[in-house]
Amino acid sequence: MGKTGKRKSRPNQETKLDYPTMDTESICNLKAGDLAAPDAVLFLWTTHSHLESAFGVMRSWGFRYQRCLTWDKANGMCLFGFHHRTEFCLFGYRGKLEAFPRRKAFPTVFGGESERHSAKPEIFFRLVEDYTPGPYLELFARRKRHGWASWGNEVTNDVEMPNDPS
Repeated sequence: MGKTGKRKSRPNQETKLDYPTMDTESICNLKAGDLAAPDAVLFLWTTHSHLESAFGVMRSWGFRYQRCLTWDKANGMCLFGFHHRTEFCLFGYRGKLEAFPRRKAFPTVFGGESERHSAKPEIFFRLVEDYTPGPYLELFARRKRHGWASWGNEVTNDVEMPNDPS
């Protein structure tokens, strides 16, 4: 799911990422939903170019789409006349949505500058912790976070992923 290969426009621009990626089918096959409780919420990050396939990932993990959150990074790159300064986080659920407090207003747009590539803003983690009761699990984690279980190729895993291809 990363930038790979040669581009027709700007062919000299580097397109490889500094970390390995998985294609959409492999991500769907992880069966990450097996790690969640029967009543659970999912925050699934995606970019503009992978937005459509992210809905399939959500469904394959057993979650229903509820709404889209937008991260305004305040920085980004300009591609084909568009300033790409946002990323999306799809909010989904399974079972009863009662685990998510209805009296609080989780913002659908939030700011926070991007730092390391694919690292999510601190404000997002604080929002999740303030609005959802936990437990928390971050998949494809870039670093360990206190109070969260982690799984990814850059951290010591706290959980065993069903159907992990590695």
